[in-house]
Amino acid sequence: MATPFEDFNEDLSLTSQEDCENSARSILAKLRPEWTPSEITFEYFSVGITNKIFSAGFGTEHVIFRVFGHNTSKVIDRENEVTAWRQLAEHGFAAPLYGKFNNGLICGFLEGKSLKIEEMRDSRFHTNIAKRIAQLHTSVPNDGKARVFDKMRTFLKQLDPKFDKSCQQEFFEKKFPKDLETEIKNIESLIVKLKEPIAFCHNDLLVHNIVYNSEKKSIEFIDYEYAFPNYALFDIANHFCEYAGVEGTPDYSKCLTKDEKWLFINDYLRFGKEKEHCDTRIASMFKNLPLFEAAAHLFWAVWALVQAQNSTIDFDYLTYAYARYQQYEKRYQKYISGTQH
Repeated sequence: MATPFEDFNEDLSLTSQEDCENSARSILAKLRPEWTPSEITFEYFSVGITNKIFSAGFGTEHVIFRVFGHNTSKVIDRENEVTAWRQLAEHGFAAPLYGKFNNGLICGFLEGKSLKIEEMRDSRFHTNIAKRIAQLHTSVPNDGKARVFDKMRTFLKQLDPKFDKSCQQEFFEKKFPKDLETEIKNIESLIVKLKEPIAFCHNDLLVHNIVYNSEKKSIEFIDYEYAFPNYALFDIANHFCEYAGVEGTPDYSKCLTKDEKWLFINDYLRFGKEKEHCDTRIASMFKNLPLFEAAAHLFWAVWALVQAQNSTIDFDYLTYAYARYQQYEKRYQKYISGTQH
């Protein structure tokens, strides 16, 4: 049975903690009328780079409030987020979604803690992460249409060729090609030909979105802002890119080795539907992997360019965009050189 979903006409402040908590209490008076307002406790999390996230608790029960950052609707389809989240919750891959307010969502609380980048690099976690990705890909229905390139073009439409600051404009013109649409078109044409399987994907499996429950020794995923049907190998490739970290400048020397990636893909297939997987299938995925890693880097490079023009968060999105674009070029060339031998 689906969890009841309510709509609240409230705005939660991103700048005033007092105003934010007063609005949250107003929502909780309707959502959880049995809670005593004066005994509600709040805990804030700082892992979101586009949202303000905090929990409200009474006794042993907690709910999570996600307050959307300013201008995030330019890069996040909020209707899709709600639809995807409810679908994932129905199949046991997300916390229940209780409702939405004018600038955010309220959901259930998943026991556990987000992994740290050092923990994610620990090989003991790789098998469980691969298993959970495989379960997600094989359990949630999808319509068979990959939307990653449509999303990239949606981002690109939001990008103004003129930056407010002259230093940003100079950096943009020097570091990025004039026609990003051509880059999208070229990589799309190569990927479509590969006919890799399509699944319902998370598409943003960075360290903060992977929760580990130490008691159950289980892995869960959170934050479904970019969840949509996509190439399954994109989800895996995107996850591999995130071992470089997200704070400051990513360090891609810290990504998984070839052998670690091979073992991860082997585990993914072992827990998925391709029960009679063999070395030829792993080799095929491994051969195509650099192209999907390139696509993931391009996706987030264009995303970060839009964020550089719109986000109010103190983060150097322009430098981050260039770091991702450099990796896009490197992985793209690796794939091209590999297919020419």
